[in-house]
Amino acid sequence: MPLPFPHARPRRTALALVAALALAGASASAASAADAAAVAAPAEHTCPVLVPPPSGADRDRYLCGDRRLGPAELPDEGVVGQLVADYDRLGGRTPVAFLAEHRETGVDPETGGLRESWRYPPHDGFALEGGRPRSAEKAVPAGAMVDRFGSPFGSFLAPAGTPFSERALPPDSLNTWPGGPEHNYRCYRVAESFTARVGPIAPAFEQPGGGLQILLEPGLVEEADGLDELGADSMVEWGYLDKRPVAECDVEPGAALAA
Repeated sequence: MPLPFPHARPRRTALALVAALALAGASASAASAADAAAVAAPAEHTCPVLVPPPSGADRDRYLCGDRRLGPAELPDEGVVGQLVADYDRLGGRTPVAFLAEHRETGVDPETGGLRESWRYPPHDGFALEGGRPRSAEKAVPAGAMVDRFGSPFGSFLAPAGTPFSERALPPDSLNTWPGGPEHNYRCYRVAESFTARVGPIAPAFEQPGGGLQILLEPGLVEEADGLDELGADSMVEWGYLDKRPVAECDVEPGAALAA
C-alpha cells in the first residue's frame, strides 16, 4: 500500500521612551547574538581534549575542531539549511557530555583492536510500541522523492523534506567529506516502486526522532536475494532509484511518499 509534516505624553518623555526602547532593543540584540555565538562555538573548556590537538583547518571546519561533533557552522541556506533550521545538535549538553553519552568503545571484529563508534538505538532505530519496533513492509511508490545523509552504500532512506531532528542522526552526518557531496546529503527519485521496511524513527542523539525511515532489506527486493545488506547504490544500479540534484528534494515534509 502507498504511504501517506491614553493620553498624549510630553515630547521630552516620548523621546526618552524611544531612547530607552532603542537601548533595550540593542541590549536584547546583543544578548541574542551572544546566545547564538555560544551555541555555534562552545566555551573551550567544554570541548573534548583531542590527542593530537586539532589542526587549524579542523578548528575552522568542525565544532571544537572535532569531526564527531559536526560542522563548525550549520548550513542556513538551500535544502539542507531548511532541514536543520530547528536542529539543536547537542540538545543543551556540553560537547564532552554529549560524546560521553552517545559514543562507545568496542572490539573491531576485523582487526581485533578497539574501535569507537556511535551508540545507535536497537531494532534498526525504529520507534518502539509495547517493547516492539513499529515497522511494516510498505510499497515505496514510483515518483516519490527520498533522500539520505551518508554514503551511497547505506541502507536507510527518508522521505525528502523530513527535518534533520526527526531523523535522530549523529551530528557528524552533516560533515562534508573529501570527494563527497556537500553536507553528506543525497537526493533520489523512486523510478520503480519497491517494497521496504518503513516506520517511525526512535529518539536518539538528543533528538526527538519521529520521522519515517525506509530500511532497504535484501529479502524484499528480488535482485538482492542472498545479500546480507542492501544499499542505495544497488537500488540505483538496478533502476529502482535515480540520483537527482539536491534542489529536487526541496519538497514539503511527507509529500515524498503521498499516495
